[in-house]
Amino acid sequence: MRTAILILGTVLFIAGPAAKIYHLDHANNYMIASGLGLVMITAMAFIKKK
Repeated sequence: MRTAILILGTVLFIAGPAAKIYHLDHANNYMIASGLGLVMITAMAFIKKK
């Protein structure tokens, strides 16, 4: 489950800047999702494995 969350967070983190570069519709929403991905990656870095 931890790996899946990290992969999802990474994909979201990359999607925002890619949407801006390719001038996709609603690119600002992708940037918000990118911020969410960054939060997910950061949270996984500080949550200890059991």
